[in-house]
Amino acid sequence: MISWLGYRSGDPRLIGREEARRRLDEWGEQFFMVARLAQWSRTRTIFTWIAMASIGGALIFTLGWLIAGRLQDHYNPRSDYISSLAAVGAVDAWIMILALVVFGLSVISLGAGLILSLNDTFGRIGSLGVLASGLGVMLVGIMRHDCGVQLPTCSFKVSMGEISGYHAVHDVVAATTFVVAGASQLLISRSAKRSEGWRHLRIPSAVSGGLTLGLFLLMSSPALVSWVGVLQRGIALVASLWVSALGVHLYWMRGRRRNALTSAAVHRADAGGGARSPAARV
Repeated sequence: MISWLGYRSGDPRLIGREEARRRLDEWGEQFFMVARLAQWSRTRTIFTWIAMASIGGALIFTLGWLIAGRLQDHYNPRSDYISSLAAVGAVDAWIMILALVVFGLSVISLGAGLILSLNDTFGRIGSLGVLASGLGVMLVGIMRHDCGVQLPTCSFKVSMGEISGYHAVHDVVAATTFVVAGASQLLISRSAKRSEGWRHLRIPSAVSGGLTLGLFLLMSSPALVSWVGVLQRGIALVASLWVSALGVHLYWMRGRRRNALTSAAVHRADAGGGARSPAARV
């Protein structure tokens, strides 16, 4: 009562105390807003790089097998593997090696972004699978075939088992990567069905995963051995589109969440400032 009368009568000590308290509260709210914005600005920067890496890696990978395929003397895109473009003895094999390594890094970055974004069990397992798929793509580029399997002399050596450890590891890693990649996309589809803001990616992820596994099974069929190049390029195009789409979506989702948090912080500051009248505090 005395404090209220003192404030109403203009006691300078009480007025100064209330003014200082009000300013401290305002500075606290402003600091909170700046800190939150700085945090989400850093996060947005990370996901900007993920989006750029996803799109850039997919583009470099596609251009890699298109360009490298045109440089070979004995190469048929319909029947020959993409990895033959990076084999020992291939013309300018470094182009395809670089394309595979860059694409692998972009898939790894996408997997890391998905781990941070999808919180359910299916999402986390699928995200780890995406990350493992990226590592597999990198290993496929590094563990090269001894020769282009499209060549008769190379096919004979492979049939006789005269291959190096690198060649054998390449085949095992490539097959495993196809299976893991397809299964991971199906798990991401299951997670997207349950996650707000991701549901529109459920069907594309399911289609992409199904096509990856289906085309890989067709590649393994002896009846379609003369079409393995086309089938593998189908998988490559599907994977490139899916990686690019999810990279862009991660960027969009993080920006949307940051804007929501910013609006909430501003609303809290405005509401808090309006509720702090000096008379109510004393």
